[in-house]
Amino acid sequence: MATIYINKSNLFSNLSKISSINPNILAVIKDNAYGHGIVTISKLLKEYGIKKVCVRNNNEAEIIKGFFEEILVFNPQTNRNALNISYAINSLSQLKKNRHPYIHLKINTGMNRNGIEIDEVDEALEIILKKGFELRGVFSHFCCSEEENCDTFIQYQKFKQVKEKIEHFCKINTLKRPYFHIANSTALTKLPDTFDYVRPGIAIYGGIEGYEPVMSLVANVVSSREIENDGVGYNKKFFSKEKVKITTIDVGYADGIPYFKNGCKLKDTEAIGKISMDYMSVLGEFKKEVIVFDDVKEFVKNFDTITYDILVKISPRIKRIVTK
Repeated sequence: MATIYINKSNLFSNLSKISSINPNILAVIKDNAYGHGIVTISKLLKEYGIKKVCVRNNNEAEIIKGFFEEILVFNPQTNRNALNISYAINSLSQLKKNRHPYIHLKINTGMNRNGIEIDEVDEALEIILKKGFELRGVFSHFCCSEEENCDTFIQYQKFKQVKEKIEHFCKINTLKRPYFHIANSTALTKLPDTFDYVRPGIAIYGGIEGYEPVMSLVANVVSSREIENDGVGYNKKFFSKEKVKITTIDVGYADGIPYFKNGCKLKDTEAIGKISMDYMSVLGEFKKEVIVFDDVKEFVKNFDTITYDILVKISPRIKRIVTK
């Protein structure tokens, strides 16, 4: 079966670049670490020295709770949980139902997806005080930080004002000051202040420009043949009048590769015709392996999508191997 190689050097290089901006990293490893393998990446992050991470749900937190001093769950349940697990609070109603004592308060500064509204912050703080919750963190999320516009700065200013309000509340009520985080991958170099922690996701995995790719997908050769005046695959979308050698490799759309009808460019060759569920055909004769991609930023150019979409859909059943 195909193999995913995780480049440790590139991963550490990306972390070092982020650390040069702010050494306090709250690493986002949700959705199976953006497809890279949550346990594999957790081990490497711990080796590097990362102490805090974010995951999607309680199930992911359970898998890696032994690796880190704090795990922030973005979409948590309401039940109590372990000491090193924190719950993101996305609404007042959730806060009122929540029974887990360790929380991060999410503030809606303009994304308009999740978060306490700014005019609800006072009420939220009173509930936290009354229920005796430990407010470990306060955060928000940018809607347009990859673009050059004023939305990011507007959200930044709103978050800064909320920060000052919460710090004042904690001081007069003798509560421990929470840490503040808002800087995602594409905002790292755009803000006047990245606050206490940065919260990168895709940059860790090299899925945006300026960062090194961490994942390579290598498929095994199943068979090779020569055709002439004939086609290959479903509906013979690829047809050659000339004599040509073709190879079948063992990855398809069931492994998370986006569906295509008329081929796509791979690392050293090109896929041809329609992709199959478990296979694709490529031009040329290969003996053992074919590199599907070693930089998702290049592979994504075949499709009308984003690097995140490619990475998170790569099947978790494909073996991950760490390379130096």
